[in-house]
Amino acid sequence: MLKKLLTLNLVLLFSSAGVLSRPSSAHPSYRHAYYLFLAGAPKGCEECYVPLLITHESLERLSETDAKEDSLLIITYERDSIWHDDGIVSVAFSNIDVATRMIDLRNRKYRYQEISSEEVLRLLKKPLGKIPISRPLLPQANVPGPGLAMLIADFEKQK
Repeated sequence: MLKKLLTLNLVLLFSSAGVLSRPSSAHPSYRHAYYLFLAGAPKGCEECYVPLLITHESLERLSETDAKEDSLLIITYERDSIWHDDGIVSVAFSNIDVATRMIDLRNRKYRYQEISSEEVLRLLKKPLGKIPISRPLLPQANVPGPGLAMLIADFEKQK
């Protein structure tokens, strides 16, 4: 019963933020995903909440251009489950240092690590993960990203 309630709570959270309900109109495919590990001192249990940055182009390729890319930022809990959809964030070439594998995002510095399509799909297909946690209703993303179904389809194309 508790698992069903948590699943319903997560579905309601994502559908209200647009993550489950965005139409599948033409969009560039999301092909790359990176866990971001905080480079500085954490605030509280910040280390437990690992950001997942999902991009169209690789960060290495983006760093070679003078462009910005709208990417999706999802906050995970211990890389096990989706905690919150932070929506679309803008990533500029100037935010990326390929030599040190560092990225500056929202005024914080992170070390980034690209993850496999299989790892991304595991998280997207089972957003509640295995670790039981309380999920308070958090504010909606300012700019919601694509739906889970669309992200799953993008990453399944790469298998």
